[in-house]
Amino acid sequence: MEIINKLNDKKGSFVISKNEIQIAELDYCIENKIINAYHTGVNPEYEGQGLAGELLNELVDFARKNGFYILPSCSYILTKFKRNPDMYADVWYRTEDEPIGDTCGLQPRI
Repeated sequence: MEIINKLNDKKGSFVISKNEIQIAELDYCIENKIINAYHTGVNPEYEGQGLAGELLNELVDFARKNGFYILPSCSYILTKFKRNPDMYADVWYRTEDEPIGDTCGLQPRI
């Protein structure tokens, strides 16, 4: 299984497909060097295999290579950041009104 970054202007998704069927995705949008990572999903039959973690790793690598910061609006990503703050300190976009992960799955307006 390969992870592909489908980026179209300011919106994108990291996706994993198997036999040409999408089985996992991490959706995001970019504005002013900030990646708003707002949704991560894995098809139920593939849960528990670490696919969401692989997608997160790709997102973090993408941010680091391109000088972006990540706003973790997705509850999964926010939890990972909070559990490992040192691992993500260089890319974690932190604000006074930090997201609480309640927006997961809701596409933000640009």
